[in-house]
Amino acid sequence: MSAESSLSTLGNPGRLFKNNQFLRLWTVGGLGGAMRWLEILVLGIYAFDVSGSALVVSLMVVARMAPMVLFGTLIGAVVDRLDRRLTLIVAFSSMALGSAFIAISGLDGEVALWVLALVAFFNGLGWSTDFPVRRTLISDAVDADRLGTAMAFDSATNSLTRMLGPLIGGVVYQWLGLSSAFAISTAVYVLILVCVLGLPKSAKRLDKTAEGLLFRLIDGFSYARRNEQILGVLLLTAILNFFAFSFAGLVPVWAVENFDVDPIRISFLVAAEGGGAFCGAIVVAYLARPARFQQIFFFGAVVFVGGVLIVAKLPVYGAALAILFLGGVGISGFGAMQSTIVLNACPPAYRSRVMGVVAACIGAGPLGVLHLGWLAEYSSASSAVLTFSITGMALIFVIALRLPGIRR
Repeated sequence: MSAESSLSTLGNPGRLFKNNQFLRLWTVGGLGGAMRWLEILVLGIYAFDVSGSALVVSLMVVARMAPMVLFGTLIGAVVDRLDRRLTLIVAFSSMALGSAFIAISGLDGEVALWVLALVAFFNGLGWSTDFPVRRTLISDAVDADRLGTAMAFDSATNSLTRMLGPLIGGVVYQWLGLSSAFAISTAVYVLILVCVLGLPKSAKRLDKTAEGLLFRLIDGFSYARRNEQILGVLLLTAILNFFAFSFAGLVPVWAVENFDVDPIRISFLVAAEGGGAFCGAIVVAYLARPARFQQIFFFGAVVFVGGVLIVAKLPVYGAALAILFLGGVGISGFGAMQSTIVLNACPPAYRSRVMGVVAACIGAGPLGVLHLGWLAEYSSASSAVLTFSITGMALIFVIALRLPGIRR
């Protein structure tokens, strides 16, 4: 393919939305992502209101995020033998039921934290299908020369959900309460199911007599380890999720400690990073070229972790909003290129299982949230965030020295 043709393809991303399958998958990701961030923020605020404990908040967020690390790789291997459309139907049906249960339970007053944690876990289990199932379906739905643009727009949409979900959640929680917030997520999950039902039945990758589950799990890890590009993506993904993205789980505690703000202004802090990520991802979608994918990925990671480091002990609310917005611009490049680099480097037969490994690395986030909450419980949220971000930045540069190709 000529350079001129490649530029033309990247310069007309609107052509992607004429693809009905991509449009439905993009819609599912956008709506589902918004509800994910709505639930994470609302659960965190509610847990802090009830308990006043940073550790309890972190445990609640861990319950929502843990299934990604526990089951992401397993799902990536299992779905080779399943209809991916059916997998999404089951996942979002269970999420709708879980949210509906909380919405109804909350009508009678306070909901026990252990009940919320249980529903959060099952909704997180449904969301763990996003990388190995939905994003793999996107790679099947679009041509190879449009994959980078498709993933950039999907990442941009995910960034927008990190802005809209918390904003909706914070406003609804402050004005109407927990039950109303989960009633909204229930309705949206039903709408997602309508979109998924319109997808074609997907083909199974492997014959039932072919490779066993254990073999596919080991093979996915082995393939990733042998490929320096993929290995670099996996290592940086684990580092950022453990040491930087974990900050999102503690924002309610950090914001109250630093600025003494209400749920709406807490939601603005969460939304600032998502807004920056959305703006940055749109630029990446139009301007990113394959020769720059690695650089965009690496320097995006550095900018995001640097933003978290600066904002950790920043005492001015408005300045914190601005720095988080800039950090979001950085993470947009990281997020857009994360899946693109991996999918471009994998033959089709390996995509689901390697994307499952990516999901497992993303699942390092819950472990980071738990450790961050523990540190905050015995010191302060700002001190814990500062310690984490300094450590994360140091590890990024260690990886850059060991795998120089990740920044070239």
